[in-house]
Amino acid sequence: MSNTEIFAATAARVAQWSIQPEVVGVLLVGSKSRGHADALSDDDLEVLLTDEAFAQLVPTDCSELLEEGERPQQKLIYDAQYTSFSELKLKLSSPLDMDHWPYERARVLFDRDGSVNSTVQSVGQMDADFRRLRLLYSTLNTSIAIGRATKTLKRGYEGAGRLIIARGVKNLSRLLFALEWRWVPLDHWLENELRTLADPTQSSGLLIEALTTGSPAPLREALTRLEDVLAEEGVPRPAQRTNLFFELVHPTRTAERAIHGMY
Repeated sequence: MSNTEIFAATAARVAQWSIQPEVVGVLLVGSKSRGHADALSDDDLEVLLTDEAFAQLVPTDCSELLEEGERPQQKLIYDAQYTSFSELKLKLSSPLDMDHWPYERARVLFDRDGSVNSTVQSVGQMDADFRRLRLLYSTLNTSIAIGRATKTLKRGYEGAGRLIIARGVKNLSRLLFALEWRWVPLDHWLENELRTLADPTQSSGLLIEALTTGSPAPLREALTRLEDVLAEEGVPRPAQRTNLFFELVHPTRTAERAIHGMY
């Protein structure tokens, strides 16, 4: 079995769901949908219900697990989360990466009327206006993190310095993925997903270097490599970023900052 093929028991369960009229669709998300699966991976599923059927479930009934074998060799086969098709549609306007990233490469295992597939594709896409703001805020936040981490480490506060570096890595990862119209992955898949970027400036490896060395220098180098690309996207050059900062911290941008952040 390839590392993207679902388990036989999962396929059998999908067949059962498909004959239940309240099930609108079934999705495969998680590592198998993105080609990162290994021996530890299970089938991560979302089962989309009608609003009426979902409303009848209490929170503890919104998940279903199948495990095989005995401990300590017990294997998780699938982890299914029940939600509604309406809840999936609401994610179209969400600013959260976690509401979009799983659907960039989600596989539709069952689609009752053909509407699930098109919705999944739309949820996985990044809006152009959102992307423009993400590039601006992420560039500025990365620059701020580099400066603050450098000063904090000079003061001898290594723990705080590493925390700020991690924030800088998070913002630079937002920047790199947004340049390719993509959402930021879950933290535990960061290294795998960075390898899937085209990354013409070869900046992605510097993120991991910053995390493992506890130094802001790789972040500074990565941002330097990206400057021409960012300028082509309309992001002000470093000399103009003070003005950008004052624009973004203005009270009229409060709602915007709640989405994109400002450190």
